[in-house]
Amino acid sequence: MNYICIYIEAKYLAIKRRIHIFIYGKFDPYPKVQEKFKLSPNMIIENYYREKQHNLIIDNYSNYSKWKIKSRKKLIELLKIKNDLYCKEISTQNIKINNELLRKKIYIEFAKNRQAPIDIITDRNRTSFKGIIICMQGTNSGAHLNIGKKLMPADVYKLNNKSDIAIQAAKFGFIAVSFERIGFGERREQNLKKANTSPTLDISMHFLMNGKTLLGETVNEILTLSKWLSKRFNNTNIWLKGYSAAGTAAITAAAVDEKNIKGIAVGGCVGPIFETLLKRGSTGYNDIPEIVNYFDFDTIISLISPRPCIIVAGKHDHIWPHKLAIKVINKAKKVFNEDNANDKLILLKGLKGHTYYPELLWPQILKYFK
Repeated sequence: MNYICIYIEAKYLAIKRRIHIFIYGKFDPYPKVQEKFKLSPNMIIENYYREKQHNLIIDNYSNYSKWKIKSRKKLIELLKIKNDLYCKEISTQNIKINNELLRKKIYIEFAKNRQAPIDIITDRNRTSFKGIIICMQGTNSGAHLNIGKKLMPADVYKLNNKSDIAIQAAKFGFIAVSFERIGFGERREQNLKKANTSPTLDISMHFLMNGKTLLGETVNEILTLSKWLSKRFNNTNIWLKGYSAAGTAAITAAAVDEKNIKGIAVGGCVGPIFETLLKRGSTGYNDIPEIVNYFDFDTIISLISPRPCIIVAGKHDHIWPHKLAIKVINKAKKVFNEDNANDKLILLKGLKGHTYYPELLWPQILKYFK
């Protein structure tokens, strides 16, 4: 009898909760917190952050060349990047897209139990190419969006917003490489008994337990892939293109590797850490231990100078709005100016939200491939 009463009471609370959510959009049974009480966990982080002194802030250095060397070394250390990967082709398949484009699907190996699919898209009528662009998707269903494939319901909307960036790159005369990041598409988590809904949270936390970071490991793969592609195609003009979290990967990879990455074009991924990442829920992807002790986005972007860094930010982007990107760019300009590369740091303003803006990015990219 006692069990039945417990069961009924639990069901009553469950029904009550669902009704509240249906009517009010949320269910909060707890007392309203008075302003004098600081109970939200995020307030602890805000307090820590406000007390931070960024040790590698640009204004503290007069010699930017020495600052770059020191900062790049520290960034690699924080990301836990080790030069411990290789790139070996393990399977290749030619797949027809249409009469104009060729698609070569390749599975590559970075290490034991670490493999990834890439798609190489080229114009079949070309014998020479402008360069290589590694194309990456953000927190979407997968890299298949790069090549215009619809596999999930949301893909229809993404492709309507022109997410097929590898197809676009190939049509502009590049060797377009669609790269599947860890945690997405064919590389989604399939081996855990109870995986989180976030595609990167589990692997981020598990990497941290092993003294690594997901962003660092993603960058490690990008840099290893870049070297392999350069050798395979005898073409060293390699750019990175990506949106949202993939834009973060591109920025970080270019900041780390000054030799192999010649330029980047990214969108929806730039803003001060305190006003962006620390104001929303975490996926684990950007959570690098101690990163705020040394870096903000302006210092990381500064490490890309004097190479081209093209950024687009939507006016109504709910995560990375244009008004916050301006703050970052204005600070990073100091280093680009010092390198006589003021025209290489470009911020474009999109009139929509967190989406793709190929019509803004491509004209700027193509200026470097005349």
